[in-house]
Amino acid sequence: MKHEATKQLPLTFFTMFWAAQAVSLFGDRLNNFSLMAIINSFADNPSMTLSKFYLAMSLPLFLLAPFIGALVDRYDKRWILVVTDLCRGALVFLIPLLFLRTGDFFPVMAVVFVLSTGNLFFLPAKSALIPELVSQEQLMHVNSILWAAGIAGVIGGFLGGGVIFDFFSWPACFYLDGVSYFISASLILGIALWGRKSVSHEAKEKTYHPKLPSAVLDGVRAIRNSPAMLRPLGVQTLLFIGGGGFSVVALPLIKAASREGSSLGLSVTGLSLGVGMGFGSLIASRLKFSSMHREKFEMGLFGIFIPAVVTMFFGHGLSAILIGSFLSGLGAAPLIIIAESELQKESHESMRGRVFAFREILTKSFFIASAFLFSSLAGIVRKNTLLLILGLFLASMGMIWIRITSKRSRALVCSDGGDRGSGCR
Repeated sequence: MKHEATKQLPLTFFTMFWAAQAVSLFGDRLNNFSLMAIINSFADNPSMTLSKFYLAMSLPLFLLAPFIGALVDRYDKRWILVVTDLCRGALVFLIPLLFLRTGDFFPVMAVVFVLSTGNLFFLPAKSALIPELVSQEQLMHVNSILWAAGIAGVIGGFLGGGVIFDFFSWPACFYLDGVSYFISASLILGIALWGRKSVSHEAKEKTYHPKLPSAVLDGVRAIRNSPAMLRPLGVQTLLFIGGGGFSVVALPLIKAASREGSSLGLSVTGLSLGVGMGFGSLIASRLKFSSMHREKFEMGLFGIFIPAVVTMFFGHGLSAILIGSFLSGLGAAPLIIIAESELQKESHESMRGRVFAFREILTKSFFIASAFLFSSLAGIVRKNTLLLILGLFLASMGMIWIRITSKRSRALVCSDGGDRGSGCR
C-alpha cells in the first residue's frame, strides 16, 4: 500500500486532527452565522442578499476549482490545510473593518470570494487526506468521529454566535472566527511536521505531480468511468440542493418567529440542526460498507425529510422549525458520511484532490442554483409551501437515485462474476 507510514497516525496526532476539525468547522459555522446575522439585520431584502453572497461564494468554483484540485494532488495536503487556515483567519478580520467603514455589503462579498477560494483548497485537501491517514476499513468510523467534531462546530458556531451577536457585538463574532482559524492551523501544524518526519525520502519521490493542462479534467474522467463514485456524488448534490433552498426560505421564517432584533432564533435553529446531525452521525458510526441493507437504509434516511417539512408546513412558530431542523439533520448526517466514505474509498490516491474539487463544483453549483430559485419563488409562493415542495422533491429524488444507482452497481458486480451475497442470481 502506498505511503503506508501515513496509515499509522498516532492517537495524539489524530486527536489534534479531530480538534482542528472541530475548531475549523466552528470557524466556518460562526462565519456563516455572522454573515447571515448581519444580512438579516441590515439588508433590505435578506433572502436576495443572501443569494448574492452564495453567488460570491460559488464563483471561485467555476473559475479556479479544476486547477486547485490538480494543485492539491501536487503538494502535501497537510501544509495546504495549515496555510489555508492562516489565510482564512487573516481575511475574516477584514470583514467587520470593511463593513463598518463602508456600510456596504459589496466589499464584504469581495472578501467572501477570496475566502471561498481558500475553502476550495481546504475542503478537497481535508477529504483527500483522511484516506492517507487511516485504512479503508476505518473510513466510515473515522468519518463519523470527524463528523462529530463538525457537529460540535455547528452547535458552537450557531449558539455561540447568537450569544456574542446579541450580548456583545457583531464584529466580535468575526474576530473570534479569525482566531479559531489560527488555532486550527497551529493544531494541523503538528501533524504536518510529523508527516514530514514519518514519510521516507523514497515515498516523497513517488508523490504524484500531474501536469496542470492535462490534469484539470482528470477528475471528471475518473468519475465518469467509475459508477461507484456517481452514487455518492448524486447523494451529496441532492443534499446541497436541499440546503440551498432551505437556507433562503427558512431565514425569513426564523426572523418572523423571533424577537425583534434578536439572532437567538437563528442560533437555536442551528443548534437543533446540529443535535439532529449528532444523532445521525452516531447512527453512521455503527454502519459498515458491507451492509446488505444499506440501500433500504439510505432510502429511509431520505424519507425522514418528509415528516421534517410536513411539520414545518402544518406547524406554527419557531418550535415547528426546530423540529423540522432536527429531523433534517438526523437524515442528512448519515447520508453525508456514507457518501464521503464511498468517495474516499473509490477514488485513487493520486486523483483525490481533483475528484473532491469536482465534487465541490457540482454540489456548490446546485446549492447556489437552488438558493436563487427558491429566493425568487419566495415572492410568489408561501414560504411554508416552498419548504414542503423542497422536502418532498428531496425525499422522492433521493429514493429514486439510490434505487437506480444500486441496481446499476449490482448489474456491474454480477457481470464481473459477483456472488449471491452481492445480490446476483
